[in-house]
Amino acid sequence: MTEFIESQGLIFLPHILRRLANRFSDACDETFPDFGIVVPPRLVSTVHLLFEQGPQAVTDIANAVRQSHPFVIKAVKELKALSLVDTRSDPKDGRRTIVRLTTKGKAQAQRLLDVRPVFEAAYRRLMKEADADLFDALWRMEERLAKVDFTQRIEAERAKGG
Repeated sequence: MTEFIESQGLIFLPHILRRLANRFSDACDETFPDFGIVVPPRLVSTVHLLFEQGPQAVTDIANAVRQSHPFVIKAVKELKALSLVDTRSDPKDGRRTIVRLTTKGKAQAQRLLDVRPVFEAAYRRLMKEADADLFDALWRMEERLAKVDFTQRIEAERAKGG
């Protein structure tokens, strides 16, 4: 029997993408402690950015990881509560907050890099089993949406009578 969401077709693409993201994130929640990782899965990109590029302003983090400013503010509070980052005012512009990894945060970032091959292998195996090279396709979709957002695409189809 076909699953309900699948039976509804492409209109539910956001739903299935969100479900997949949640399943990956839940698996990380479950397995990260086994690897000695305390970084929340949805904040791995922020920790990696700070590790790779050094201290960053909140707005720069938001731009780099393509998340909203409020999301990053909340993320920084969460990482701060875990003692993974600390913050200070930007000496050039006191309105800006600079975020940097603590020693513990750097150790966690390195741990994430150490276990990265395991997670990447699991993703590759899953994509092979599903006969779907999604990673490149998703990036191509995001690039196209950066040029013409989905709202504009919907409006164009509507104007065509589609």
